[in-house]
Amino acid sequence: MKAWFLDLARRNRLLAYAGLAFLLVAIGMCFGPLLDSRELFGVSVWNKPIKFYLSTTVLLWTTGWIMHELPGKRQVRFISTGVLICLSLELILITYQAVQGKASHFNVANPLDGAIFGMMGIIIFINSLFFIYLLILFVRTKTIAPGYRVGILSGLFIFLLGGYEGYLMAAKLSHTVGASDGQEGLFFLSWAKAYGDLRIYHFIGLHALQVLSLMGWYFFKHRPGAMWITSLVYLVFSSGTLWYALQGKGFF
Repeated sequence: MKAWFLDLARRNRLLAYAGLAFLLVAIGMCFGPLLDSRELFGVSVWNKPIKFYLSTTVLLWTTGWIMHELPGKRQVRFISTGVLICLSLELILITYQAVQGKASHFNVANPLDGAIFGMMGIIIFINSLFFIYLLILFVRTKTIAPGYRVGILSGLFIFLLGGYEGYLMAAKLSHTVGASDGQEGLFFLSWAKAYGDLRIYHFIGLHALQVLSLMGWYFFKHRPGAMWITSLVYLVFSSGTLWYALQGKGFF
């Protein structure tokens, strides 16, 4: 693990150490429920911040790793800095609301909460622009192993789709279909067991960047056709979870 992290730091020092810092914060927050008994929707107020800090760590590390393949170091620095600023602001707002004992998402109970929620939407939109730019750079870069490149491209594309699905939840001001938020859910992830939950597609879509990039690197590095088929299967599967959730049906 140490050797891997040192390699990551060699590839992108900024995102490597920023991700490590967020991971340490997430670990520290795991003690929150032991010291703070407050709950939101049946789970600890610290549940959501922990999940977001962990997912941000994974995203920063993945982004830093794959950008090493790009020839333009100035563009890499620009994207690294922009993504880090956006995600840091998002985490600050989520943490602030958790400290208040309030929901960070879909919370428009008063002008301040509504402004925070709206600001988060703007931040994520700006963040997505950096990833669209990253996708364009990879489309233009032809020097990467073909299967690995397909994994990165398809991962970025599905990642963006999964991210923009968040605006569907924002429009509904909820993530549960067929009932109100706060239903009995899976441990830690909190996905509703008996009703549709739009967060499932959101999660699977966002983490396509890790799954497909890794598959392209380890299994299909020089087999782009097989990687395209794998990516299509992933897209169909993830889209199926969205369709199923929109029917108000629970997977669990």
